[in-house]
Amino acid sequence: MENYTSNLRSISLPSRLNPSFDQIEINLNKLKTLEPFYSSTRIHSGLVCLIELYTTVDELLGSTQTQKVNLHSRNKVLIEDALSRSTRLMDSYGSLLELLGKMKGSARVLQFALRRKGVATYSTTDGHLMDYFLSRKKVKKNIVACLGSLEQMEREIESCLVEGEDHHLSMVIRVLLEIVIATISMFRCVLVILSGKPKLDHKVFSFITKLMPTGKPNCHKSREIVNDADMIDLTLDSLWKHIKNNECKTVEVQIVMERLHKLDHEVEGYEVGLDCLFRKLIQTRVSLLNILAN
Repeated sequence: MENYTSNLRSISLPSRLNPSFDQIEINLNKLKTLEPFYSSTRIHSGLVCLIELYTTVDELLGSTQTQKVNLHSRNKVLIEDALSRSTRLMDSYGSLLELLGKMKGSARVLQFALRRKGVATYSTTDGHLMDYFLSRKKVKKNIVACLGSLEQMEREIESCLVEGEDHHLSMVIRVLLEIVIATISMFRCVLVILSGKPKLDHKVFSFITKLMPTGKPNCHKSREIVNDADMIDLTLDSLWKHIKNNECKTVEVQIVMERLHKLDHEVEGYEVGLDCLFRKLIQTRVSLLNILAN
């Protein structure tokens, strides 16, 4: 498994042009210190920092200097490209939110079934356990597709040339590119955390493995990351085998239910944080549209 490397770059912005540049640089570097986002706690902290970053960026976009920029041909193209990237980020948010909803839904259905029916009604070919396994398999495949889309967007940004006819606007666009990269990094980390350990097609899921965040504090260097999705997968695998051998114990069912509840809570936390981020994405888009309108 390859080491996770940050795609967020330390940048130096000309604060003399606008005080917002100085705060944006501080927030970007603060976000960088939170990486790698190998746990739900760090992801939540990263989301809070990213939301603060968007707030400052929106102040920059709403400033008189930015709103009154002269939209010559090249300047207009830069704004239109930024709008296009904002649309793609919002699409990625929609895909991520859909995956979170599916994970939460399947976890709740299984929780309810285990609480109401127990394990006696399950067989090796039918039942809610098998439904959950199938749902997880589909979610993992969708995660791969989302990661591929994010990686493509990131490659395009890295090769993007910012050559506007207005120096201030060029700096604003460079800031927006950094923010998009930070947002892509956040989306990717949430997806990787939710994917758990890849267990399906080796060629397909080697892609997830390459993106799995493995950087950890020194005290955890000898330990693998095992998140809630991993623990549920491992526990359900064991439970399924015991059911087939008629060896299932009540305590195993209780452990599964507790872990499903924890996953449900974790996913809800992601949904709340991402919803706040989405509102900022909308604000940024509106500010860009206002620049074009002016």
